[in-house]
Amino acid sequence: WYQRRVRKQWYQRRVRGVLPIMLLLTLLLVLSVVEAHGRVAIVHMHGVMEGYYEHNNFKNHIERNLGVDVHLIDAYNYAASVVPIATQVQKVGEMVREIGAQYDHLIAIGYSQGGIVMRGVIEEWDDHNIAMFISLASPQHGVYGAPPLAEHFIPMLDWYSKNGIYRIIYTSVFQKLGLFNYYLDPTHYDLYLDSVDFFPRLNNEREGDEGAERRKRNFSRLRKLVLIGGPGEDVIDPWQSTQFGYYTEFGFDGYVVPMEKTQFYKKDLFGLRTLAEGNRVVRCTYDGINHLQFRDHQGMLETCVLPSLSLMIKELQ
Repeated sequence: WYQRRVRKQWYQRRVRGVLPIMLLLTLLLVLSVVEAHGRVAIVHMHGVMEGYYEHNNFKNHIERNLGVDVHLIDAYNYAASVVPIATQVQKVGEMVREIGAQYDHLIAIGYSQGGIVMRGVIEEWDDHNIAMFISLASPQHGVYGAPPLAEHFIPMLDWYSKNGIYRIIYTSVFQKLGLFNYYLDPTHYDLYLDSVDFFPRLNNEREGDEGAERRKRNFSRLRKLVLIGGPGEDVIDPWQSTQFGYYTEFGFDGYVVPMEKTQFYKKDLFGLRTLAEGNRVVRCTYDGINHLQFRDHQGMLETCVLPSLSLMIKELQ
């Protein structure tokens, strides 16, 4: 009886001694999981004439499904979004770098004009830690003519946009407005190069531009580029610009060529072909929704956004 009592007391002391260690190990395991999730975050830039909080549905959907932080960039909301894109790139770049310092890896997402801003941030950030860039309904090859939606409300706009609007847009006055900084008229290409500062520099279209190799190196650093758009697009013309397709030099009298047939790609001006040849470009075409619906349409998110995010987050963790 005495020996059984001694053994029982010895066992109880061992359990009391081991229990704190087990609790500590459990806590460390939980903390390690939290830390792993904290290593990756998403930064998201909104479009023109809208506010960052209009993408809260997007933020909530991603955070609920993937458990990673989504930082909506609170800058250049509404009327402020017409500030020159180069200025936006500088300020947003500072904000993104500050967020990036808190994580091992970032995933950048840009909706509409925000995709142009975010690409500028990537190209101007040396040794960045952005692993993936998702361009969401963003005119990456520029815009041409009038938005298809506007043509339904403004008579003769379609005709004027095809015959003379470039004369206004390519003036110094209109180039002070960000939404015209990526207007690319392929039928007046030389005038575009001479009149527009930001977009030709972003694309490394002008020979001898300072920093061209650095910008190309920074863009080519991406592990994955995801290009999302669709034929239901009613703001960006052509809609294929969301996937780096564009009109030929014949403009509206010609046709739209895919990414691989553009000079951006064939000359590998800023690293697009480099990414594609490394199997680092994903194109997701989603039909049946308009420009605004690309913000947070559930079907589009589950088809185009979540799969790419899930794969990249697993790879990074």
